[in-house]
Amino acid sequence: MARKSEGYRAQRLAARRSRRWGSLQNLALYVLAAVVAFGAVLGAVHLAHSLRQHHVLPSGASYLALVTIGAGEKQVNPTAALLVHDAGLNTSTLYTIPPDLLLTEPGGEYVMAGDVLAEGQLKPYLERLVNAPISYTLDLSYSDLAKLSGGGDLRVTAAPPFSLQAGDVVRLYSGQFSLPASDLALVLSANGKGATDQANAQDAFLSAAFAGAALVPAAQRAQTAKAIADRQKGLAHVDARDLLATMSSSNMSVARLPSNGQTAEGQFAWRPDPSAIIAQITRNARDFSAPFTVAVENGSGVLGIGSLVVKRLAGLDVNLPPVSNADSFDYSVTQIRAGARAFGVANQVRGILGRGVVLTGSGLPDNTIQVIVGKDLTAKDLQ
Repeated sequence: MARKSEGYRAQRLAARRSRRWGSLQNLALYVLAAVVAFGAVLGAVHLAHSLRQHHVLPSGASYLALVTIGAGEKQVNPTAALLVHDAGLNTSTLYTIPPDLLLTEPGGEYVMAGDVLAEGQLKPYLERLVNAPISYTLDLSYSDLAKLSGGGDLRVTAAPPFSLQAGDVVRLYSGQFSLPASDLALVLSANGKGATDQANAQDAFLSAAFAGAALVPAAQRAQTAKAIADRQKGLAHVDARDLLATMSSSNMSVARLPSNGQTAEGQFAWRPDPSAIIAQITRNARDFSAPFTVAVENGSGVLGIGSLVVKRLAGLDVNLPPVSNADSFDYSVTQIRAGARAFGVANQVRGILGRGVVLTGSGLPDNTIQVIVGKDLTAKDLQ
């Protein structure tokens, strides 16, 4: 009996040890699971924070950014511009957007840029206009703009002259004059007296403001940029500072978004110029891609003629790869060879160049046009 009892006790002890060990294992697993879950939560938080705060402005890439000034401020009209950075040339252009610029609703109805800007809805309208994504939105106050410009007197050139009306007061601006930076809110939100005055004023005053910004000492410029970047919403701090640095650079110029002023039924408006927008803006958007490709080859041997052709065709919504040399420099007539689905575009190319013959491009992809520049097309023809 003693042996049986001892055996029973040993078995119970072993079983108890086994259960205890199992409990410890389970406890360890629970603790490990809790640690893993906590780590996952921390990782997700860190990832979200990283996605918000990491530098995402592409280095060495072109991009578009919408810049709004004075949006949401009381007693002033907001101003907007589209920043276009050309990575290839390392230059940037700030295209001013007239309040009377005609934009289209998804259904095709017209709306004024100033109206949708006041509603905070300008970005999708501009993306439809330029047929490219706007990667960033930077919001400035008029006070921010004055600080960026240096805060002193700005040198403004009013050419052509323009008149602005503030209340019952109408003032004519012409030639060169000085303007205190603190007056930017007043003049940029004033109404134009004539049909084109407000757009001309916008161009002149923003040109002066950013010309002044380029002259501000680097330390002061960096301090101002940091303060503005700290207040941005929906834009990483470092990206805001990079955008401000780009806009304060001597490599930046100010121009009006390509458009033509027209009056219809007594209503004046700026109508966008599609070809110029493609050439100057859409091609500089990130990941530009068009349904057709026009490959230009130099078949005449004239230095630089291919680049002139590409520049002339830049208003077409087509891909324009770098110029190459043809199989010889003895082509007397320019040949425009079209793939099976590209004859319409080929005829457009023929109309723009004013020279050449459209041919079937044997072996070419359906959506490709090959332009072999012949001796009949000269640099003078392309000016």
